[in-house]
Amino acid sequence: MKVAITGATGHIGGVIVRELLHRGHTVRALVRGHDTKSLDGLDVEKIQGHLDDTTALKQLMESCDALIHAAALISIDGDMKGLVDRTNVAGTRHVMEAAKAAGIKRVIHISSVHAYSQHPLSEIMDEQRAPAGDNTFAYDRSKRDGQALALSYASPDMEVLVVNPTSVVGPYDFKPSKLGQAIINMSTGKLPFVFKGGFDFCDGRDVAHAIVNALTMGRSGEAYLLGGGWHSLSEFGQILSEVSGHKNKPIALPTILGWIGLPFIKVFARMTNAEPLYTNEALVAVAEGNRHINCTKAKTELNYTSRPLRESLTDTWSWFSENGYLG
Repeated sequence: MKVAITGATGHIGGVIVRELLHRGHTVRALVRGHDTKSLDGLDVEKIQGHLDDTTALKQLMESCDALIHAAALISIDGDMKGLVDRTNVAGTRHVMEAAKAAGIKRVIHISSVHAYSQHPLSEIMDEQRAPAGDNTFAYDRSKRDGQALALSYASPDMEVLVVNPTSVVGPYDFKPSKLGQAIINMSTGKLPFVFKGGFDFCDGRDVAHAIVNALTMGRSGEAYLLGGGWHSLSEFGQILSEVSGHKNKPIALPTILGWIGLPFIKVFARMTNAEPLYTNEALVAVAEGNRHINCTKAKTELNYTSRPLRESLTDTWSWFSENGYLG
């Protein structure tokens, strides 16, 4: 099968490309800029362009059977002057219009668990959960709206499926991602503390496996949660300390201290022209992420499986170490 993919130079996108090639598919990737090291040495046709470049999108999808839309902008600091909405919503519209015009038969749109409301926290979350509300953060709203937009294009002529990964960890994180950078900082002692709370973590390789399965499995018009299991950040740091052999386990602080310190973090970031160490959105995500994510639908229809976090962290740390990210 000839597959077009956006977001191929990102963490999930790069792992998807490897899974596609492993299964014998032909891959054409939309790339923006010149940081394409995640694709170096891979048999991939590259098309330079961006999500609102209609010419590039046409070239990307010409003669392709399927499209995997992995391009997105993750933000824990607001709408970033409109760029989050422009990428995750308007960009999705451009991509879906191009896919429709090109006669693409099946589209896999990669959304996020944040497209859904996390509350009530004590109840199991599945694909019937209400979408994120209008009072949530810009990123959550953008993933909600992008997902709904993608699904609106489902038709007898073009099948559309959505997948909703949780927090993705794993090797081949070239840029690295925000979570990948946190792992590097923990491993090198540059992240001395975390806050109480945690996330549901999944492995990018398991996510990629399910996404490539979705080229021929699953039902059009449906969404599929891809989770792994909820772990506190303290437990995450403990496992990383054990698999790496370093004693750089960060201290777990009460979340209230994070909110107390937030104004000072913002001021320091402005003074140093750097990204803030953490944000209000990050604190809320840690404190209010759902702990009961049900992936039965993906396991049944996409043959999704999830490996233990210890295995993911072992492989991630080894990959960062072997590729010079740990100094």
